[in-house]
Amino acid sequence: MSKDINTQSSADDLSASASTHVAKAHDSADAAVSVGRRRLARLGLGAAPIVMTLASRPVFAGQCLSNMMSGNLSNPNRGNCAKGWSPGGWGQPGGNVHIYTTIGAWTAIGLDYNTATMQNVPAVLNKDSVPLNTLLKTLLTVPQTGQLTRHFVCAYFNAKLSALAGSTFTYILTTQQVLDMATGVIGIPVGAPGYPGNFNTFFDSTWQ
Repeated sequence: MSKDINTQSSADDLSASASTHVAKAHDSADAAVSVGRRRLARLGLGAAPIVMTLASRPVFAGQCLSNMMSGNLSNPNRGNCAKGWSPGGWGQPGGNVHIYTTIGAWTAIGLDYNTATMQNVPAVLNKDSVPLNTLLKTLLTVPQTGQLTRHFVCAYFNAKLSALAGSTFTYILTTQQVLDMATGVIGIPVGAPGYPGNFNTFFDSTWQ
C-alpha cells in the first residue's frame, strides 16, 4: 500500500511540474508577443492603418498632378481628378463653384466673401506683395491686381475646397502642394504647362 501511495505521489509531482513548465512557456510566449507589439508600436507600424486612413484623401489628391501629366485630367472620371474654378469663377458672387453658390463656397472654406482680405490667407501666397488690406474678392476679379498672387490664392481656394470632408471634388493640387510651390520647395513638373517657372500658365491649366 505504501508503495502505491509513493507511486501516485510521484506521478502527481510530475504532472504538476509539467503543468508549471507549460504555464511558463505560455507566459514566455505571451511576453515575447507583447515585446514584439511594443517594438512595432515604437516603429509606428501599429498605427499604420490609422495613418493611412487619415492621409488617404491628401495622398489621393496629390496623385492628380501625375494624372494631369499623363493626360488624364481632361476626363475627371479617369484618375478621379477635376479642374478647379478660375479667379473669375471664385470672384463672381452670382455664380456657382462646384455644388455651392460662389458665396457658399467661400463660407465652406472658412472665408467671408465680403470681408476677407490678404491677411486671411497664408502670407507665402502673396508673391506680388499685394497690400494686406486688399479684399480677396477684388484680388480675384481685377486681373491687374497682383497676377501671380491672384493665381496662387485661387489655386489655394480650389485645394481647400477639395480637402473638405466628404468632398466629391478632387483638385489637382493639395493645399500643401500649393504652399510648397509658393515657397519654392517644389516646382512645376517637367512636361506640365508653364514648365519650368511660369506659375500663371501652370495654374491656368488646372481650372475650367
